[in-house]
Amino acid sequence: MKADKHSSPTDKEVTMAKRVLLVAIIVAAVLVVAAPALAFNGYRADYDTTQVCAVCHTAGGQAASKPVFDTWSETKHAVSGAEGQATRLATDNCAGCHTANFDPSKLIPTPTATAADGTVTWAGSNGLATQPQDTGSAASSEADVGCSSCHYNKTAAHTGTAANPADLANAAICGQCHSRYAYTADTYAITPIPYAKVSTPLPGSPIPNPKPISLLQPQYAIGFETMGNAANGWTPAELSTKLIVGSPDWTPTPNPQATTAAGLQTFWQMDGKSTSWTLKGHDGSATQYTDWAGPADLHAQALDTLKAAMGPNPPAECLKCHSADYIIAPDSSKPAGDKTKYGITCVVCHTPHEKGTATGVWDPGFTPQLRTDSAKTLCVTCHTAELNGKVAKAGTTVYDSTKEIMDGTGAIGVPQGSPSVHRGKCVQCHMVPTTISRGSVQLGANHTFKIIDPATAAGVTPVPISTTTPAPSAATPTPTPVVSSITMPYSACSTCHSRTGDQAATWLQDTISDRQAAMHAWDDQLGTALTAAAKRLGYKSTAAANTALNKIKPSKWSKGQKAFQNAFTNDMLVEGEGSWGIHNWEYTRAIVLVAISQAGSVK
Repeated sequence: MKADKHSSPTDKEVTMAKRVLLVAIIVAAVLVVAAPALAFNGYRADYDTTQVCAVCHTAGGQAASKPVFDTWSETKHAVSGAEGQATRLATDNCAGCHTANFDPSKLIPTPTATAADGTVTWAGSNGLATQPQDTGSAASSEADVGCSSCHYNKTAAHTGTAANPADLANAAICGQCHSRYAYTADTYAITPIPYAKVSTPLPGSPIPNPKPISLLQPQYAIGFETMGNAANGWTPAELSTKLIVGSPDWTPTPNPQATTAAGLQTFWQMDGKSTSWTLKGHDGSATQYTDWAGPADLHAQALDTLKAAMGPNPPAECLKCHSADYIIAPDSSKPAGDKTKYGITCVVCHTPHEKGTATGVWDPGFTPQLRTDSAKTLCVTCHTAELNGKVAKAGTTVYDSTKEIMDGTGAIGVPQGSPSVHRGKCVQCHMVPTTISRGSVQLGANHTFKIIDPATAAGVTPVPISTTTPAPSAATPTPTPVVSSITMPYSACSTCHSRTGDQAATWLQDTISDRQAAMHAWDDQLGTALTAAAKRLGYKSTAAANTALNKIKPSKWSKGQKAFQNAFTNDMLVEGEGSWGIHNWEYTRAIVLVAISQAGSVK
């Protein structure tokens, strides 16, 4: 009997329907799994957005003990993409540092306006991710500097980070952006901008771009693996694998076909040679890594210098001021000396996750995110002999007595408590701004930490910032262009001691030079006196006398031995402090003169 059109399906038809449905489910599943591989936002497919981290790292999250998302949200990293940074053109060198996981090749130039003269204004479409992180093909993964910009925080990498927290001390993490006017080691193909403004516009019609760039060498790192990857055992990458950072006396030359020559790292010149101070800057300066990584920066070399002097496994008492990874490690898991990797890096002074209460010295609206409330207390955390206001013990070797000299304390046989007017002004003297951008001084502190004395500031080569040509007149039908120049904006003294017409405070240079020369002469005299005193005590040298006397109980010292040990330690206070009288002239002068007398009294 033939079934009618309303009858139930046969077993064969049901089986076929099930097969079709099963195939459809399998195809759909394959497409879902494959979707992230087919398209993803930004440069790295394995980038985790901040929202992923926030699930745990909030006050109410699973990692409530580390609610860093809450405090990070108040920092400038969290709003770095303001003013439409994500849609800046790849040639602007902006979005790569102000957004996260930026890929210049994915940014599509889009005209936004055309002026009457034919000038076309452009922005980048498809610049900001609006879909989940594993779908879409936006040029950046999120609008601001997110967690994974520093942590490279995919699940496997997160495990590696947790196992190696010391790697967060790597200055290269910050250097991938805080090294403005560096450039990438690789080139990247981008969509060229077809129209631009030229010198002879055709009103009303778009003007072809005479040099549409299709290859780019940006001034920011791209795809930098701060925590390494599974293949290399989560070993932090060298920044040089992604970014070529400029240095004094070397002007790197990018691929001429891949750059608009918007500027490369330059340094102030003196006598035809580059100084260590950066000339070109950015708003607030963004060349901190370049300054810090320079060959003269003692902070960057702090651990290497220590190991060279003490061997590959220095003790904890030294590491607490010479190794960033030792400093930031929890007390329960401090690395041994031979396991430490980094000198004094960014995270020793700055906290990436908290805004803090400290403000900029030259720009009160700036928040440097210091680990302490003030730079006044930050530097002397390490730059101290740790005497805690007490007088030094006779015969001890003092390595860094900056805090003590500033406070006017610590010396033996010298009245205590004569603080310097320079106390608490470390930044004003050691980190004066040096960079110029768009004709104005950028008020970010330079990170060479080197003193710029007034003569140096006045002696650098002036830099032309503008050229104007006066209007022709009957007297001067072809007027000479007028070049406006600028010199180094500050010296270490001009922050407090500037005078009208003397921007560099050169009136103080003779005082500085004379005082340091006098202190050196007194110290030489003290050295001679100590050597003579050691011989009168029966030893061949100052060091031999100090070593031998330290093996004897101080209560057993003779009057002459005690006087020698007093002079020895006072000498260490002066030499270990290093400013040769500038930090606290009256107190240092008293120390060295008393020490000469102490050494001379040895019979």
